Amino acid sequence: MIFLDASFIINFFVDKVSFHERAVELMESIKNEEKIISNLVITEVVTVLNIKLKVNKELTKTVYEYMNKKFEIVEDSYIYDESFKKVMKYKDRLSFFDCAYIALMEDLEIKEIVSFDKDFNNKEGIIRIY
Repeated sequence: MIFLDASFIINFFVDKVSFHERAVELMESIKNEEKIISNLVITEVVTVLNIKLKVNKELTKTVYEYMNKKFEIVEDSYIYDESFKKVMKYKDRLSFFDCAYIALMEDLEIKEIVSFDKDFNNKEGIIRIY
């Protein structure tokens, strides 16, 4: 089981971003892994694609459909209180998204996350693959 961060998914689909080629390589290397995302990952990916990167709506739709078909999606709202505790805990400022992913990974006993986000470095019990 491996958790997929929004940064990885975005880089996999958008060829004009920094780590696209590496994301394609990583997707190939984890093709036999059970790939886990949460509802918040979908929210973050769609928001970044639509608002920050302003990709065309068809690509956003393709990514949304792909996430829903190819990845196991876990409910995450039950972990929000624990996520907020992590927001307050870390000296370095982490997004609520990242804290939720960490809390969810801990709860589901997932050790690895595929991510281009350095905020996952040096977090106890987490191995960032990039």
